[in-house]
Amino acid sequence: MIPVPAEYYAAQSRPSWIGRMARAAVHGYVGWVRQSPDTRGLGTGLAALYPVGHLAHQYAADALLLGAFAPPAALAAWVATYKQHESPRYSATLAATAAGVPVWLATAAHTGITNLPTLLAYTATATATWSAYTWSDVLKHRRALAAQQAQWQTIAASTELAGTRLVKTEPTHVGVRFKVDVGASPDAPSVSRLLSGNLTEQIARLYGIGTNQVRLNGQPSNARILWITLQLRDPWGQPITHPALAPADAADTSAEAALTAAGIPLNPAPAVGVPTKGCRSILDGPFVLGTDPETGEDLELVVFDEGGARHVQIIATNGAGKTVVLSNIVEQANECRDVLVVAIDLRKGTIPHLWGEVLDAAAGIGEEDKAIQILQWLETIAEERSRKNGGGNHIPSSEAPVIILIIDEQAKLLGTASEVAHEAKPIVDGLHQAGRSAGIVVVSAGQRNVQQQTGSKEGSANAPTKIVLRVMNTYEMTKALDDWMTLGVPDMSTYAPGVKGVALLVKDGGAWQAGRIRDLSDFKAVRHLAASRGRPDAHLEPDIAAQLPGYPQRHMVTAGGPSASTGGGTDPMFTDPPTHHHAAPPAKPEPPSDPASGPASGSAARPPRGGDGSFGIDPDDDQAITQAAEGLVAGIERHLAKMPEPAATPTPMDDLIANKEALDLTSVPPAAQRAIVEFVASRGDQGARRSEIIQHLGNSTPTVSRWLSKLCQNQILMRIGKGKAARYHLADTPLGDHKP
Repeated sequence: MIPVPAEYYAAQSRPSWIGRMARAAVHGYVGWVRQSPDTRGLGTGLAALYPVGHLAHQYAADALLLGAFAPPAALAAWVATYKQHESPRYSATLAATAAGVPVWLATAAHTGITNLPTLLAYTATATATWSAYTWSDVLKHRRALAAQQAQWQTIAASTELAGTRLVKTEPTHVGVRFKVDVGASPDAPSVSRLLSGNLTEQIARLYGIGTNQVRLNGQPSNARILWITLQLRDPWGQPITHPALAPADAADTSAEAALTAAGIPLNPAPAVGVPTKGCRSILDGPFVLGTDPETGEDLELVVFDEGGARHVQIIATNGAGKTVVLSNIVEQANECRDVLVVAIDLRKGTIPHLWGEVLDAAAGIGEEDKAIQILQWLETIAEERSRKNGGGNHIPSSEAPVIILIIDEQAKLLGTASEVAHEAKPIVDGLHQAGRSAGIVVVSAGQRNVQQQTGSKEGSANAPTKIVLRVMNTYEMTKALDDWMTLGVPDMSTYAPGVKGVALLVKDGGAWQAGRIRDLSDFKAVRHLAASRGRPDAHLEPDIAAQLPGYPQRHMVTAGGPSASTGGGTDPMFTDPPTHHHAAPPAKPEPPSDPASGPASGSAARPPRGGDGSFGIDPDDDQAITQAAEGLVAGIERHLAKMPEPAATPTPMDDLIANKEALDLTSVPPAAQRAIVEFVASRGDQGARRSEIIQHLGNSTPTVSRWLSKLCQNQILMRIGKGKAARYHLADTPLGDHKP
């Protein structure tokens, strides 16, 4: 035997070059399929299934028996996939694929596979199956998740997040939000360490954005979860246009221009038509004050719901937009057919000036008496409604509306330096306490949430909604909302720097929203809007209105015409006639040419309604004139009925002469006269009440009363008004149309 060298056996055991190529091809193909097993694996299976049909043709004895497996296969595929993915499209595709396998085998067993019609039909069916599966929603989600995971690995490798796992990605209105699981291993970074480190700066540098565009938050329910929010688009690029001021075509254009990358409008146009007066009820839903630019959600304010009235407290520094917020509230209240709005602004009179035609009552600059009268009316309304309802919540209607009391610049009415705080504060506190069930909403606005300006703590304690606009610093933010850091709300002294109209709404229970208020800063446009809206449709309960001194007379049309408001704005509480007093609506008053210049004063600033001396009555309408005359007569009769009854016996003439002589003999001590004159002079145009002068001098009431009468007789002082409301002025004080 010839020995064979070992090299021979080694050469025989080595595969040929063909085998090596085949093995490499198989290995490469398997790796290629593993990169995308869903689509490539399905394609491979469909290609391999065609020759399997030849085996069925050769060996299957009963083709119908093979086809009978289709229904149970489809049912099993549907149940297994739908329970996991809850996608009808995906489950239907897999159910059809599973049913198609036995159907194909039965068809191939009967017809064979070596004919052109079978080949073409199988090719078309397999292509449709592969396409339906590949473009199903589940596969799209998987591909997107795979791309996100790849993107996340790049981020994690460049920051402190190496080794963490991306749980999900959420697109936001202006960017993207990552939910990250930092892991539970001892080497994994803790969420608290990541929040306190420089991770924000690392991510901002990676994306090429500012650090203020990256927000990190933990998840209280899971210590392993970290939320990373990236702001990739400017949310404050455009103001939030108010739908009542934006034409429909302009709103459409702006909405198209503000589409985000996700196809979501950054500043969406209103879904409904331009709002009008009385188009809804206050129970239909909350007011919309603006938009959160980062999420696209509406900033919603609830002022009344099934639980009753919900008071609102607004805190903001000068120029932060309190007037814009209040204008939004007034405008949307006017949309409600079961709401009346009254406003008090003793410092600037802005809301009475802008919305005079819409308000049911208003008090502006220098109208402290009117403000107190309005508060007294509301106090009576709350008492009467509580008496009627037995403490139950008020049910609003156009005949018994919700009343929204707006107090702007509340320090002038309620603050420690206010001259009428001792009268106003007890009433406002009572409205805060009892207004919820009586359907009276108190909306107070001021610059600081301190008792020197708010007057008491009742407003803050009973207002479930706080609105904080721009404040000066973090200290003022803490004053406005002492638990703001616990709630996790933004600091309004640094939130959205340089942007006007930002607001934070903190609601009952700690829920909050932050965003931008709808723009109503164009005073001229707001005046036009108010003039076009006119008086509200709602009115008070007649039996309650009859108990309010001076309230029914606000609808009277007198020979002298409507009086001009000294506070800057025609007050319909005292001037506008009711709609049922005239057949034709009054002409809309023209707004002033420059409303930004401040409230107008004097009768020249506002001509009588109608502008032609008609005072809203058609001179040719006999019925309207008759109704107005009857109303005037009824008003005079009501005044006469309230006059005191004459004395049973007349005052003897001797007594009258004696009183006159006593007054003539009365002398005012020089020190007292000087003190009275100096005190009255210091009060300026407002004058002084007798009670205030008595308190200032410290003398008895009869003595001071005689001194005041003597000074008026000597024409040193003059008295305007009667009773406790009378005010004393220096005789040479210019008072316009007011005469003693």
